[in-house]
Amino acid sequence: MPLNSSESQRGQTLPFWVIGVLVVLSMMFFLANYANAVAWQMRAQNAADGAASAVLSVQANVYNEYSTILYATAVDEYRIRTLNQAILNTIYGIQCGSSCDSDYQTLVAEYDNAVYSYTEDIHLLDQANNMSEAGQSTDQNKALTLIQSSNWCTAANDYACAFGFKVLDASVNTGGNGNGNNGGFIAGGDNETDLIACKNVTYFGAGLLGLGSAATYQVLGRAAAAVVPAYTEDFTPSAINPQTGQPFQPTETQWAVDAPADPAYQVNFSGLSVHLNWYEAGAIHPYTSTVGTLTCK
Repeated sequence: MPLNSSESQRGQTLPFWVIGVLVVLSMMFFLANYANAVAWQMRAQNAADGAASAVLSVQANVYNEYSTILYATAVDEYRIRTLNQAILNTIYGIQCGSSCDSDYQTLVAEYDNAVYSYTEDIHLLDQANNMSEAGQSTDQNKALTLIQSSNWCTAANDYACAFGFKVLDASVNTGGNGNGNNGGFIAGGDNETDLIACKNVTYFGAGLLGLGSAATYQVLGRAAAAVVPAYTEDFTPSAINPQTGQPFQPTETQWAVDAPADPAYQVNFSGLSVHLNWYEAGAIHPYTSTVGTLTCK
């Protein structure tokens, strides 16, 4: 018996259903691969950004330590000048009465202590300078060697460990205080790095399609960083510490016997303001033109 027209039409729609299913599966495959590629690209960029900042963290910390020592030096130098004036006041008998001689002895001893502290500050500055010339470069080179090694990270849940890194450039100012190309501890220029994070990613569903692990594409993250000023401030040591409710540097009167409240025998830090610079590793535009051969994980 011949087929009626409706039965023949149903048979003709089967190829269209097969083609439609294949199209939908193909779209799902490409969509899944696109989403996977975007995710890995974001991971690559995050890994590169983190590595570039980590390489320069040593320099930024050295500069911040240097700023801290400079602050201590400014405070001790201010104490020396104020104590010297107080000693002169005892010599001229200003507001010290019968205790001028004893006040003089006490102030001279305190002055000697202040000079000793100031000398120690200078030694620390010299040590920080030597660190910048030697230890800073050594630590940076250790970081560069580590992140470019094949087994630098083995944490299973850290996506950064999945990438291989190539450092394109890493410059560090080793000239010390005022002797380098950039004027010593002025950030920028010689304190920068440019690198790439790289990984070979297997296509999503490659195993199901019989393509195996050889079906891969390359994801790259490019980042550069430099040691830059995070912020600057003019700090007054006599300001109130919000944590304690007391001045950071309270007024000193411990040696004044007859007139402890007299300004002639006080070290009052309200007249001191210290300009402080704080540094961090900040992102900059990649600047190296030659990339060369990449070895991706």
